[in-house]
Amino acid sequence: MASSEDRPPNQPPATKYKYEYEYEGIPMTILAPKGSLDAMKTFEMRDGDVVVLSYPKSGTSWTYQIVHEILGGKPETKFAKVLETVPDMGYETQPVYAQLQQAPSPRLIWTHLPFQLAPPGLSTPINKVKVIVILRNPKDVSVSYCYFRQNFQFTTSPESWEQHAKDFLDGTLVYGDYFDHVLGWWQRKDDPHFLFVKYEDMKKDFPSWVKTMAAFLEKELTDEDLARVFTNCSMESIRKTLAGTIRKDIVRKGIVGDWKDHYSTEESAKLDQKYRERMAGSGLEFEFE
Repeated sequence: MASSEDRPPNQPPATKYKYEYEYEGIPMTILAPKGSLDAMKTFEMRDGDVVVLSYPKSGTSWTYQIVHEILGGKPETKFAKVLETVPDMGYETQPVYAQLQQAPSPRLIWTHLPFQLAPPGLSTPINKVKVIVILRNPKDVSVSYCYFRQNFQFTTSPESWEQHAKDFLDGTLVYGDYFDHVLGWWQRKDDPHFLFVKYEDMKKDFPSWVKTMAAFLEKELTDEDLARVFTNCSMESIRKTLAGTIRKDIVRKGIVGDWKDHYSTEESAKLDQKYRERMAGSGLEFEFE
């Protein structure tokens, strides 16, 4: 049973920030409560663990499904719940980290944790832990995040697109500043435990990236396996899978360049400036269309 601090209230108080709080200086959702985040300090990674990791709205659901299929597509290896959250908003359900502690290996884990809040065995992996980090250009992330905030029950809905664009630029959204998050993990770019995948690259050449991820995971795929991955990991297939669940609003258009229909010239210029300042010298670049 979850402890009291792991339980989101049934009816949160009617305030602007009723679904959010701050943990070690980072805005978080009540679905990732303090008790779960505290537990990350001692959560143990195991040999064989595979982790799919990203800033929210970067293509995590898609990547998670791809990895699940590469690993064989077996129901027992699919645990589509975010490591640091409590599931189903229920009082009687264990936090996800506790369920994973009891789950058999190999475990497929999904998380949005920033580098500084991740379990030590994830931020600095040893042995046979493998981490796939999915990265997406900040403008499309911002647009997708706005729709998610509007539609998902347990996020604070923005008052307007303009307010959301400012929130994103200021780094005040749940899970914190986009650039802090991305660059925090990017420091592991030369660590062989990590594979960094750009959403835009996957959209451009999906088959090649499926093979790249399979090689990283040391899985040989037959032509039949590849056909299964391509079929089960189409956007249409994922939408059908999520329909009727609490995660139904996670997948929207899934295209590159949707930001052009939302960002004003001024808003785009401000984010471009922050992008240039924060990414300078990192070696990390994105395509925006």
